[in-house]
Amino acid sequence: MPLPFIPLIVAGAAAASAAVAGKKGYDSYQNMKETKQIAEQLESRYKNAYNQFETSRDQTNSNFEEYGLLKLEILDGSIKDFVNEFKQIKNVNFSNKAVTDEFVTNQDIEQFVLNIEKQVVKAGQVLTAGVASIAGGGLAAMGAVGATTTFAAASTGTAIATLSGIAAQNATLAFLGGGALSAGGLGIAGGTMVLGGIALAPALAIGSLIFASTTEKKLHEMYAKKAEVNTEVEKLSAAKNVMNQISSTTNSMKDLAESTNKLFMDYIYKMKSVISQKGLDFRNYSTEEQSIIHTNYKLAIIMRDVLNTTILDEKGQLVGNLQSVITAKKKAVTDLKGN
Repeated sequence: MPLPFIPLIVAGAAAASAAVAGKKGYDSYQNMKETKQIAEQLESRYKNAYNQFETSRDQTNSNFEEYGLLKLEILDGSIKDFVNEFKQIKNVNFSNKAVTDEFVTNQDIEQFVLNIEKQVVKAGQVLTAGVASIAGGGLAAMGAVGATTTFAAASTGTAIATLSGIAAQNATLAFLGGGALSAGGLGIAGGTMVLGGIALAPALAIGSLIFASTTEKKLHEMYAKKAEVNTEVEKLSAAKNVMNQISSTTNSMKDLAESTNKLFMDYIYKMKSVISQKGLDFRNYSTEEQSIIHTNYKLAIIMRDVLNTTILDEKGQLVGNLQSVITAKKKAVTDLKGN
């Protein structure tokens, strides 16, 4: 007996519906699988880029702080020692051609000693208060900005506040964590803007697309998110390169300061020996001994120039021609080693 025609149609329709449902289910599964795969790849890529950037940022900040501390220690150490010894010498005259190749007036000498003595006093005050007291990235500011600028306050009582204030007003220092909006200036927001508006945390809401209902639309949204993440990764990479360049330059300045200071301390020792043996009247020194005093003076100038060299301008960017400055100062120190 033939089967009723209508039940067969119903059965066929049911089978077709099941096939369509199965196809949709499979497509949905595939969409979900692909969405998750893309999300995992994006999350991994972004986190890797962000972690690399964070490492560079932390290293840059650390380098600034180390160089800032070195500056303070040099000012409170060899520079202070030089001022104390050099000031005792009477009748200093750098006009003898056997001693100097350029004429230096007594007024120039006195003004130079007076200026660096002010920095010595302020550096001593900061160190006496303790490095821990330099809040808000002040130590990093000391490393990134010239000593003259960081100690530009009217009185020694504001030296520490000045250091912290500079950190807040310098975009990169603020971005490194040294400044706060409450301290004035651009603050962290300004630092972020200068470095290209990169995200400060990996909060790209990738997960919301993974756990949402998986549809073709969500897969398209994940592809759009992929483009967004790629843009952020490029920004992180660019910012990392900026940090690495700043960090490298800071290390070069630190190395220059250390090598100059080493030679400077050697000549300060020689100057002390001259004073101990010949007294305090420059006129009683031999040509060689006068040359030792003059070399001390020249090294003090080089040391001052190195410590006063600014690495970052007020916009948080590397100052131009720093490498040429470093090269010139290295040559000047090398030339003095032969004396």
